[in-house]
Amino acid sequence: MSNFEKINGAFTLDLTLDEAQILINLAEQLLELLGEGDFFHHYYSSDPLAQLLAMPAEIVTPEDPVLLRLLPNAYADPEAASDFRRYTEPQLRGSKQRNLRLIREELTILVDENHGGVIENIDPDIWLKALNDLRIALSVRLEITEESFEKFEMMPDDEPAKSVHAVYYWLGWLQENLLESLT
Repeated sequence: MSNFEKINGAFTLDLTLDEAQILINLAEQLLELLGEGDFFHHYYSSDPLAQLLAMPAEIVTPEDPVLLRLLPNAYADPEAASDFRRYTEPQLRGSKQRNLRLIREELTILVDENHGGVIENIDPDIWLKALNDLRIALSVRLEITEESFEKFEMMPDDEPAKSVHAVYYWLGWLQENLLESLT
């Protein structure tokens, strides 16, 4: 089973082929969601700073609940939220995409070259952020609540949703394991 370790100051991750493929699949799905759609309005602001930075006048608040959770509004007031989103969302979205692409690359190399095994010299900060984003996305889709684990344990093994819930709880275990190896 998967395991993060700190060896001589460097972090490693040991994964089976199936675990690596699950993470690749999840990363690709979230990358698609983060990059999908035209979230910019293609007209530019009269604000000189926005023009200098080639920033759009407005960024549409995501309708998808996963994106809304990953890229939340900072303010209840729609105008203030839109202004804040305009200055912060492109960088936040880009950061999430970079983290997911990096772990996907590391996982793909592992799968292509070793068919599972150890990824060496991982960046724990990037992995923590990417795992967190993956867990958030799954928690929204699965509508995770405080009672969800008990419901998961009561699901019959042939229930199709059980395996997806198992992946969600496995991601939580991975995060916990990485956090423990950091301390």
